Amino acid sequence: MSREFRSEEERVAVQAEQIKAFFRETNDQNIAGALVLSLLVYMVHDGIPAWTWLPPLLALYLVTLVRAWLVWQYRQSPGRRDTAAWGRGQDITGGLAGICWGVANTAMLAHLPTESQLVILTVITVVASSSGSEGFSYVPPSRAFILASLGPPTIWLLIAGGRLHVVLALMLLVFLPMTIWQAQKRNRIFIEAQQLRFRNEALARELTQQRDMAEQAYRTKARFLAAASHDLRQPMQALSIFHELLRHEPQTPRGAELLASAEQSAEAMNKLLNALLDVSKLDANVIKADSRPFAVQTLLTEMANEFLPIAERKGIRLHVMPCSAIVVSDPTLLGQALRNLLSNAIRYTPSGRVLVGCRRRRGRLVIEVIDTGIGIAGDQHSAIFGEFYQVNNKARERQQGIGLGLSIVERVLRLLDHPLTLRSEPERGSCFAVSVPLAVAADGPMRALPGPEPVPAGNSLSGRRILMIDDEEAIRNGMGALLQDWGCQVMTAGSIAEALARIDAGESTLDAVISDMGLPGPGSGIDAIAAIRERHGNRLPALLVTGDTSKSAMQAAREADLIMLHKPIKPARLRAALTEVIAANRNEHQGSEQALS
Repeated sequence: MSREFRSEEERVAVQAEQIKAFFRETNDQNIAGALVLSLLVYMVHDGIPAWTWLPPLLALYLVTLVRAWLVWQYRQSPGRRDTAAWGRGQDITGGLAGICWGVANTAMLAHLPTESQLVILTVITVVASSSGSEGFSYVPPSRAFILASLGPPTIWLLIAGGRLHVVLALMLLVFLPMTIWQAQKRNRIFIEAQQLRFRNEALARELTQQRDMAEQAYRTKARFLAAASHDLRQPMQALSIFHELLRHEPQTPRGAELLASAEQSAEAMNKLLNALLDVSKLDANVIKADSRPFAVQTLLTEMANEFLPIAERKGIRLHVMPCSAIVVSDPTLLGQALRNLLSNAIRYTPSGRVLVGCRRRRGRLVIEVIDTGIGIAGDQHSAIFGEFYQVNNKARERQQGIGLGLSIVERVLRLLDHPLTLRSEPERGSCFAVSVPLAVAADGPMRALPGPEPVPAGNSLSGRRILMIDDEEAIRNGMGALLQDWGCQVMTAGSIAEALARIDAGESTLDAVISDMGLPGPGSGIDAIAAIRERHGNRLPALLVTGDTSKSAMQAAREADLIMLHKPIKPARLRAALTEVIAANRNEHQGSEQALS
């Protein structure tokens, strides 16, 4: 591995780490060195002149104190000096300590017998080897000590003559470079380890920054789409209204054909918008699961009623097996996931059949959607759950969907903590299986799913006086024209103040009010309905329409006991809801009169 530094910053960081590691150990080594030389002198000093060992020993004590002081300074404030200055201080004092050792031992060798000389040489080689091992993080001080401590004795052995002394000198000459080389090799390993550490840390920081940036962008996108729901739904609402109005205008065959195409395009756009907003709300954690026990057969029946006509038109046999199980889940979210799976199964099955069935397994109910369609290759099993990914639809044909269905399924089931598995082979079909927990007695009473909202009998709106409040002029105009087509007398307003002003002017009494949730100025559609009811009675029928699909908006509508319709609203749905609230108010009023009589 190369020792080259990739940047000046890395070089400085590695050098600082070398000094830090060296200073962690050098003080103990210095004190030990002074202690070992003192013991060595004590062992052999008899009969040796004091001038041979006393001055260098005292000098070593002084150098040891200086080095200890430098270590203390470093530990108190490493930033007091730069890395090079701290290193130079240890280089110099390490060399001085080596000189003290070298001078003392060389002077003593000349006055000692051979046996004592061998003891001294053994001790100084062990100390030199220990210095090289302990100082591997930063080599210069230990290298200076080794050269200064072994150099003088080696020279004396060569000068002293005699075969034994020459052999010992040659051994020291071999030992000295080997010790320095070993220390240098360990130092190289230490430096490379630090380089890898700092590069890994830099890479980790960079990856963390990139991840945080990506997550921030992802959350921003999700929050934007979730927050922009109202603004995105407004033009779709106006478009739906004007298409309904155009349908009742005199048309040529060509005009009727063009209108049908426009409605089809608007419906496709509406589906794409709803899918995008569903994904954004799931990513933004706006949707919360409301799990409870319910009979899965209710959901299966709804799916069968909804998809049997679609399958029949395509010539596919759809069979939904009955099931008596009670499961614990959010029926709305589970239904959305299963509907997407069933819709995909029908779409990608050119001919054959689609089966929806359930199996009990280990305290859970496995709901399977099986088809005999085109199948999915094994290497695409993970990719199909990504946004806008479609099998065999490179041309992006709109009739094959937009590629968000399975992405929504994966997010919804992850939110519900319902495992999803897939078995599929090309040309042999697919099986998507959702594992849902079965209910037990402790899960609480079962609640039935809400059925489709009935359209009350006698839904004529002829002659009804309706107040429509919306801040969008296009929607006010279109909604007003639509209500007039239904025989209503319509009064429109763009704000709460304008609506109250028109009511206070005494233009007419009201049979119902329809208000957008988001209105200009202080107050919302809920406040508008409350203010109008103060003038026309608390029983005044009212509808709240909005493009805001947030949980807080729905909670506010529930607390105000108002029916909320989400834009874009199909005209038939609006007419049914308006008829329902007016009829409900009439029935309540009649019941009150009968009670009084």
